Amino acid sequence: MASTGCSNHRETGYSDQCKTQVQFYSPPGATVIVRACPTRSHQIAVPNPFEHRLELAPDEDAIFNLAPGRYEFKYVSAEGLPGVSVYGELEVQHANSKIARMFRRRAFVPIALPSAYYQRITPMGDEVFPFRGEAFRTAIDELDLQRLKQGDVVEKVFVVADLECAKHKLADAQVELAVAERELQYAQARFRDAYYNFRLDVSDPAANFWGTDREFIKWEAEQQRRKQRIEDLEAKIARLTALLAADRVCVREGMMVVATEQIVECHRDPVDAADEIGEVLLVMRLGGRHMHWGDPRKELVAYEQ
Repeated sequence: MASTGCSNHRETGYSDQCKTQVQFYSPPGATVIVRACPTRSHQIAVPNPFEHRLELAPDEDAIFNLAPGRYEFKYVSAEGLPGVSVYGELEVQHANSKIARMFRRRAFVPIALPSAYYQRITPMGDEVFPFRGEAFRTAIDELDLQRLKQGDVVEKVFVVADLECAKHKLADAQVELAVAERELQYAQARFRDAYYNFRLDVSDPAANFWGTDREFIKWEAEQQRRKQRIEDLEAKIARLTALLAADRVCVREGMMVVATEQIVECHRDPVDAADEIGEVLLVMRLGGRHMHWGDPRKELVAYEQ
């Protein structure tokens, strides 16, 4: 796609249910440019006096209506990053499930970009939408900013979580945890019995031949496996509990969440991990390689304003 500069095209397609609506709501004052056909830019509005996201004037908000596909984007004039262009990409997914299609038809994907703006926000408690508690928001975005400065890639996965499925998984995990705890008790009892016997069997040739003098080693390994299983189940229960606790509206089937470490397993591909709790609608990646597209002269004017 050829870049056409930082044109301020009026956004269209608000009623197009085949497009995903993306709203950049923070930091205020930053300009977001999406390279598409046509390339267009919007400035993130300063929070209104009522501090809500209800529709006041669509032309003043950084709202983009994007069909499924991959888009390059950048944002400039962010607080704490003077004269800096941060490049990235938006990967808009197709909505296949019922709850994903319903969300795309009725709501938008909210995005807060890394900025020094968060250092001035007082944590007030967990947000409802999306699941990214204010108590964690400052730390997450400050870390993201440091990673970007070091040349790393920051990836955010936005997923419509299947809350009914999460509820069933939580119930199953609680049952599995109870069973695993009893299995650990059994393994501990067998280990103690085998450990006491091995002191007698270690000098017994028959015990040496049949391996009964080494039985306690097997049960020690079994203990460790059970402990690891319990730790995994406890972590899974904590993630599912956090996911369900984030929803304050009990009549809907799904909710938009960000695949943070509070709700998905660490050290995994975030997209694959998010697929297990619902359907991914949008993947945002920031930083990484330098791309430099656009009209530098127009960008310079934006920096000086």
